[in-house]
Amino acid sequence: MYLNRVYQDPHSEVLTQLRVVFEHVDFLMLIDINDINAWPYSITLSEFDSLGFNLIDDPVILLTPEPNSKSQETRDRAYNAISPLLDNYSELFDKKLRNKHIKSLLDTVAESRLYITRQLRRYWQRGMTPDALSPDYINCGAPGEARRNLKNKVGKKRTIASGDGLIITEEIAGFFRLAIEGFYLLRDDVDLTKARTKAIGYIKSKYPKIHKSDLPTDMQFRYFFEKNYSKKDVIKARTPSIIYDKDIAPLKSTAATNNFGPGARYEIDATISDVYLISELDPDRIIGRPIIYKVKDVFSRMTVGLYVGLENPSWATASIALANAFCDKVEYCRRYGIDISYADWPSIGTPATITADRGELLFRHGDILVNRFGITLSNTRAYHGNDKGIVEQSFHTTHTDILPYVDGKVEPVNGKKKAGKRNELSANLTLSDFTKMVIVSEINRNTTMPLKRYDFESDMPTDLPPIPVRLWQWGIANRTGILRKIDEKLTAINLYPHDKATVSTLGISFKGLHYTCSEAVSLGWFHKNKANPRPSSIEIAYNPLNTNIIYVRPDNQFDSVWICSLQSRSRRYQDMSFTEAVSIQHESKETIASAKQDADYKAPDVQAELEKIVKHATERQKNTVLSNKSRRLEGIKDNRNNEKQLERQKKRDLEIKQPKDGHKATVTPIHSGEVLGKGYDYPDLDDF
Repeated sequence: MYLNRVYQDPHSEVLTQLRVVFEHVDFLMLIDINDINAWPYSITLSEFDSLGFNLIDDPVILLTPEPNSKSQETRDRAYNAISPLLDNYSELFDKKLRNKHIKSLLDTVAESRLYITRQLRRYWQRGMTPDALSPDYINCGAPGEARRNLKNKVGKKRTIASGDGLIITEEIAGFFRLAIEGFYLLRDDVDLTKARTKAIGYIKSKYPKIHKSDLPTDMQFRYFFEKNYSKKDVIKARTPSIIYDKDIAPLKSTAATNNFGPGARYEIDATISDVYLISELDPDRIIGRPIIYKVKDVFSRMTVGLYVGLENPSWATASIALANAFCDKVEYCRRYGIDISYADWPSIGTPATITADRGELLFRHGDILVNRFGITLSNTRAYHGNDKGIVEQSFHTTHTDILPYVDGKVEPVNGKKKAGKRNELSANLTLSDFTKMVIVSEINRNTTMPLKRYDFESDMPTDLPPIPVRLWQWGIANRTGILRKIDEKLTAINLYPHDKATVSTLGISFKGLHYTCSEAVSLGWFHKNKANPRPSSIEIAYNPLNTNIIYVRPDNQFDSVWICSLQSRSRRYQDMSFTEAVSIQHESKETIASAKQDADYKAPDVQAELEKIVKHATERQKNTVLSNKSRRLEGIKDNRNNEKQLERQKKRDLEIKQPKDGHKATVTPIHSGEVLGKGYDYPDLDDF
């Protein structure tokens, strides 16, 4: 097959490229594609093979014209003109027959002979297709080259403004670039109009006497800008690099690409929920917006861990969410009245990698994750939420599931009132209620909701639906296998927040609550004898959601734990979170402070009354004739007895004066049949 192939003559001093335009059993017809006057000539196959021509790639690049364009019109005109000649294609290689057919064609078309011969030659030289007759408008002019050395201004003339305008020389172009690159591209609050004004300022500083009609127009400046600066480069230059990389730059891959299976990488992050809650102890109190921590498996997109509470995002609350991710969720759900099976939430064990913000994996918890569990920690870049986009996006889906059904939602940014009412006042969910809603939403997402745009691997079966729990189960069976098992209780304790507690005779005190444990009692820490040694402070771990128990850490060993229970003196704070306990303490202090203010306000009156009584007694004593000192001291006992009888007589007199209602009580004798001695004297209180 030789037809339409291009060969180069290696022996010719001038570049000679030949196209085969006709192929016969014994000979070929060739045409020089670079000679504007060439016609096809004949050569035998044996001679062709003996010349040693080199087969090359076709140097002619054909462009298909745009529909309804000038190029398409020109191509169709040329092809329609020569197409009748192609009906007798083999006769066109004989000069006499070719001329005969061309002469006959000229009688039927309104084209010149020169036009016909040129288009027929182009048809052969450029590949023998209709597109071979397309014009090469792409080669017209000087594409990509700015025309600066001009004597006259290019472009259309002015019809409204006076003057001829300004020729954009290299110097003026330099002023344009200075205004664009030094002003417009550096500030996102500057538009092209202000950049043009800056360029005019540069021109006027160089040519102070320039006439106003010679200043560059807005169209000239915009044409220069659009011709020399692509939109992509302008957007990148005007956008801070962090924002550009995070929100604008094209995505190169997906999160699941390098995560082989379940547990390959977990992502953890927190958000402030868009709903206000009320106190479980007092529904009249609005306690603000809760914090949601989520731990997501990147491969399956399953939510493997949760924390819903009032603690601010930090390493302490992140550790609670991680402890939840590593442990069985059946008991966790049961605490909120939700019954599930292991198959509904099968994520138990530690992953290979955890991705989180830098502050959430610092302190001792990071050391435990790395050194105890062999987990690789990956920190996100600053201001790059897309580094953990799976968990970031999941917060939006949670709000989509829950917020349509709740009251007390956060108001939009553009207003704090709706129908004259603050949305916070309609809040009616407690923290426990909201936690239940989040758990139900996540279980539903994990077990029933297909993922949108999940990128399947090539070995995943077509009957595998993109549901997180199904992806997890398939990945466990076919990829990573079972995650590493851990001691759930010890793991949770070691990942709980750690803090300092004080030790005194009242017990182990933490956040105003008192605890005790058998180990501390056996060591005599609570004895009142100061000679018995006890530490002034100890390290403890605690669950922010449970005040009933704290955990003393006597040393840095993973399994060294003393379980301490809440003392009866702190029973007021039983079965609540530490946040609620601190809130109650704060309100109690406010109540006591208010009562103290009342006492302080009344104290001067009480003091004045006491002083008045003392003053009266002092005046009375001054007006009394007193006996000698020894006699007064000797008669104290007798005086006391006499005064006691006098006091009793006063009480009897008061009882006699009190009115009687006429009703007599029924008296049941205790000593039946015994005659008791009757006496009406008051018993002496000292006898008791």
